[in-house]
Amino acid sequence: MRLISIEDLKEGNVIANDVLLEDYTVVLGKGTVVKKQYIDKLRELNIFTVYIEEEDTSDKPSAPVVEKKEEKEEKPEKKHSRLSMETVTILRQDVEEQIKNKVKDILELHVYQKTSGLEKIAETAQNIIADILEEDEVVEKVYDVKERSADIYEHSLQVCTIATLIALKLGMTQRQVYDISVSSLIHDLGMRYLVIRYEDQDINLLPAKDQSEYKKHPIYGYTAIKSEDWLSEQAKEIVLNHHERKDRSGYPLGTDLISRETQIVAVCDEFDELICGIGKARVRVHEAINNIRNYSGIWFDSDIVDAFLQLIAVYPAGSRVKTNQGETGIVLRQNMHFPERPILRITHDRFGQVIQGEKLIDLIKDTSVVIQQVIK
Repeated sequence: MRLISIEDLKEGNVIANDVLLEDYTVVLGKGTVVKKQYIDKLRELNIFTVYIEEEDTSDKPSAPVVEKKEEKEEKPEKKHSRLSMETVTILRQDVEEQIKNKVKDILELHVYQKTSGLEKIAETAQNIIADILEEDEVVEKVYDVKERSADIYEHSLQVCTIATLIALKLGMTQRQVYDISVSSLIHDLGMRYLVIRYEDQDINLLPAKDQSEYKKHPIYGYTAIKSEDWLSEQAKEIVLNHHERKDRSGYPLGTDLISRETQIVAVCDEFDELICGIGKARVRVHEAINNIRNYSGIWFDSDIVDAFLQLIAVYPAGSRVKTNQGETGIVLRQNMHFPERPILRITHDRFGQVIQGEKLIDLIKDTSVVIQQVIK
């Protein structure tokens, strides 16, 4: 896929990534075929750039040959110098959507009909682990995590995938990885029993009665699964204690007796709650990452936080940023092992003027440039 301006957008182009407003409302979904009225609407909403799918020219007629040769000879430099946008995600979007819907079906049936189908979560966890392990150098990559609105099922899946990666990166056993994966998928099962609103709500600002009720959701979840013999005691402990902290500032029990497996899920849960607004005011990815970094060694073991920080991109692909040189650019892709040093395409100079041509900066190679600000 590639990033283009609205002025270059044409009817028939296919949207490659969801087009979002600042409140994360989806304007055009991935896969939408562009029509003229869509372009007009994007202009009206002050949306300036979108990602589109690259055209597949492999099946197109080759004639006239002369024209194609001339075109190649005219602009060889531009074709070879262009660097396309690359989003590195943990699960493919089609796989992610399929698994999210499956988790949703299983958990909703369990809550509303008290069925015995919760055990199917185990199969889902195994599938997620298998899909992750299919990727080459899976624990060495830096992954983009999208900012989005609150959805408890998407949240559970996101926590599961990141927590599984951390467990693999830390060299945990197969059993530990499985317990982390399966418990992550059901860690917020107790939220389904709440009657208070928790989306885009900082629970610390709610009335005391609502705060107390919200903080019971780990107990509700644990009560729902404590008699499930297909779950290990470790997996059940994760569900109960995923909001506990090493300094005893957590809930529901205020204990510091929490396993490393639980801490892994807790780190991922804290991060993802912040970026999608579950029980917290929603923030940007870099702000959520700074929050996790600030509590390293206080809420969570520092090596667990370090593993998390090595995996998640501070500035996801597509982020608009300003550098210490005063220039504005867009994050194109991540550099392996360096979550805070991506590759940028500079779009505006320090005076706010549009850059003519393509100016790329690899923050690994040019160490004098740093990102100072994320532009909303």
